Amino acid sequence: MSLKKEWVLTQEAFDLLLARLDDDRERAARRYERVRQKLLKFFEWRGSALPDDEADETINRVARRIAEGADVYNLEAYFYGVARLVHAESLKTREREREALALAPSEAAAAEDEDEDEEGRRACFDSCLARLSDENRDLIIEYYQDERGRKIARRKLLAERLGIPLNALRIRAHRVRVGLEACVRECLRRGG
Repeated sequence: MSLKKEWVLTQEAFDLLLARLDDDRERAARRYERVRQKLLKFFEWRGSALPDDEADETINRVARRIAEGADVYNLEAYFYGVARLVHAESLKTREREREALALAPSEAAAAEDEDEDEEGRRACFDSCLARLSDENRDLIIEYYQDERGRKIARRKLLAERLGIPLNALRIRAHRVRVGLEACVRECLRRGG
């Protein structure tokens, strides 16, 4: 478990990233979308289990470095360099998980524990979800519905309905998700 606090993308850092992509905000937004789609393909082609999360993590890391004052000459190449690091970390994490599973107790005992753990996780998740404001609860539920193409279309419609750009929707959903995950972790730590 890492003691390092997770960095969260701020509006200021996101604005700096957009400014580095292009001086014109509209062109910057289009370029951001192209970069994100390329990152998604990058991770999908490499068999990532969570290409959306890894693409977002890559963008967050680049935005953080820019906000910290890094002088990036070739932004697109920098994105791919960071993406390679994120992917390598993901592979190491998956390998550690496989090793841990190999050392796990028997399947029957593990399945029994897993059922109990799943029930506890579900109870904590439901409790934390209920604590969200109606607006945030509706947003997070709708944001994570559907698969692939339908999910993308749903998110575009959600952004239009809220009257915000798709990027702002992603940031808002990410912030809600981070808070929800922290609440669930705390609930599980307390034992439900």
